[in-house]
Amino acid sequence: MKGQVLLLAPQPALIVLILFNRISLYYSAPVIISLAVLWGWFDYSGKAQRRGASVLRKLERLVDDFGRLNFQEGGSSNDERIISLLDKASFGSSTRTTPQLAMATTEKIKEVYFTLELWYHSMRQKVRLLLRKAGSMIEYDLLEVVNEFIEFYGEFVEKVAEGTLRLVSKGDLSSLEGEREAFSTFKTQLAELRGRANAFLQSLHDDGLPVSETKVRALELDPWFKTGTEISATSQSSP
Repeated sequence: MKGQVLLLAPQPALIVLILFNRISLYYSAPVIISLAVLWGWFDYSGKAQRRGASVLRKLERLVDDFGRLNFQEGGSSNDERIISLLDKASFGSSTRTTPQLAMATTEKIKEVYFTLELWYHSMRQKVRLLLRKAGSMIEYDLLEVVNEFIEFYGEFVEKVAEGTLRLVSKGDLSSLEGEREAFSTFKTQLAELRGRANAFLQSLHDDGLPVSETKVRALELDPWFKTGTEISATSQSSP
């Protein structure tokens, strides 16, 4: 803003001098035009910086909310993280897998989870760093971190959330009946977060930022819903 004022201030003085024939229009016109161009550039740059900071603040809220939902462990009685289902599932009577295979798959999912948790903290730190230097940030930096969030979100939903639910659905769901309400809450909160993320990405796309996607991956698996559907179909087919 100060730079814009300094550039704008000489222009009225030059115009007055031209009107009183104190200075030649031939020599002063290029100066006035140059100052106007520089003022326009400063104005555009300032607006771009404010827009970038606004986008980063919205992204920071999305990232923080994702972390609270998926990486912040609750108490032993109200841990609603999707990963917590792995420690509560039972596979002893399963006909679709064995306890040994289930344990091996559980370890793989947890390994991916901890890797993504490290990625999450790195991405959150990157967003905060960009916010601190928003004045010198270029569009490429903004686009890079937004696309990273899109990729990260999809990786978590596919490899952790859906991987967990796919495994859990092979076990004894009756042992997890008490977790059904917690999962329903998690699914609702994740859907709300996805809706906000999609609206955010669509607005960036509409503003001309070439984001890789305008929608993040949806969580569509629900082992309890599937079981209920199967039970209903079985009941209808029985004589």
